[in-house]
Amino acid sequence: MRKKQKEMNTISLETRKRIITENLSLVNDASVIEQIENILTNFTTVKRFTVEELEERATKSEEAITEDRIYSVNEVREKLGL
Repeated sequence: MRKKQKEMNTISLETRKRIITENLSLVNDASVIEQIENILTNFTTVKRFTVEELEERATKSEEAITEDRIYSVNEVREKLGL
């Protein structure tokens, strides 16, 4: 059931992206295009971490494990209602 639901969501997502693309060609306001570019940049830009940032993240993760602040994938899904 989940696989079928996922496939339906994918089709819906692809349809929605196509509609957005079609509508985008109708936009003639440069400020709107700029806003869309900013939104897309926030979602498509890969965040590059410094070595220091990676080490800090690793330290925090190790502390969480030591303090037993870990959750299974199923626990996270349940908490998020997925």
